[in-house]
Amino acid sequence: MKRFIAKVKFYSILFTLLILGTYTLKAQKAIMSGSPSSIISSTASIPEGTPLFFTSGFTASAVNPDLKDGDYEKYGNTETQAVSILEKIKAILKENGVSMGSIFSMKVYISPDTKTGEYDFAGWNKVYVRYFGNEDNPNKPVRATVGVATLVNPHKFIEIEVIATRN
Repeated sequence: MKRFIAKVKFYSILFTLLILGTYTLKAQKAIMSGSPSSIISSTASIPEGTPLFFTSGFTASAVNPDLKDGDYEKYGNTETQAVSILEKIKAILKENGVSMGSIFSMKVYISPDTKTGEYDFAGWNKVYVRYFGNEDNPNKPVRATVGVATLVNPHKFIEIEVIATRN
């Protein structure tokens, strides 16, 4: 009897942990899951036949196009550049009938900020949570964020590409 009660307790605890420790979210036709406390999903599953939309890697537009390349203020820091890129992606998706909520995968490349010499992963994540995993867009894509030595333009510190399902 003690063994039976122990098994029941074990499976009850396991079931509770599974319920509390994971989530499943449908982003349009993608099914994503992972820890609710994480800002990204761990997995994404796309049903067969679901049309996909791919973007190339995008970098920031100039905040102040009148400045010369090499002037730090032309593109700003990683955080400023991330906002520029995500707004650009948002517009391109919209032009193609796709929403930010349809993004299920992201690849992000970050190079060191030339002013600080550091990778600004915190600045990138600060911007990311304004666009994903929030009340307006609960979708949390799977994501790889990679530190690289430099991007093609050394004054740009972040490049983002996405894959989304078509609505």
